[in-house]
Amino acid sequence: MSPESRGRRHPARRRPGDRPGGRHLSAVPAPGQPGGYEQAAGCWFDEPAPGDRLSWAIPLAHGTYNGVDLGSLDTGEEDDRALLFEAWHPQFAGAFEGGGDVVVDGESVNPRLHVAMHQVVANQLLAEDPPETWQTVRRLAGLGYDWHTIMHMIASLVIEDIRWALQEHRQPDPAVYIGRLNGLPGDWPPPGPAR
Repeated sequence: MSPESRGRRHPARRRPGDRPGGRHLSAVPAPGQPGGYEQAAGCWFDEPAPGDRLSWAIPLAHGTYNGVDLGSLDTGEEDDRALLFEAWHPQFAGAFEGGGDVVVDGESVNPRLHVAMHQVVANQLLAEDPPETWQTVRRLAGLGYDWHTIMHMIASLVIEDIRWALQEHRQPDPAVYIGRLNGLPGDWPPPGPAR
């Protein structure tokens, strides 16, 4: 995840009263698709509840994605979680089947790897391993960062560990990782105004 992509925001906004709950999350619509994410993909996600680790790991989903009722998925299953994170990213529509990289905002992105990084962060939160991941989420949310940006911040640390392991044959050090979690937001742009 490059510093250029760090400024992208996936804003939270209120949904019409005909949908369950109060606040919902939406992602940026796929290029060339008018309207909002919900119109393009037929699904939307509840905004995480403060203090609820599960809702931060995997926001509650509504609607359908690729013909699947997202509410029927078992968030305890890896494949179901992968489908939820795919649904969150309409800008990758059609790219999951192709297997290649896509260009988003001028940056080459591997959709499968991107979804896998969301899963890694979700798994850290679900397992509370390390517990500092959840502490970091709560701290960053308190600073005003939204769910998707926080997921990307933490995923960027995981990606760095993977690069170091592959390129430098360096074993990940849990103490160093925790120190880097504590260093977030680092050079990430400040959060935008709440919507």
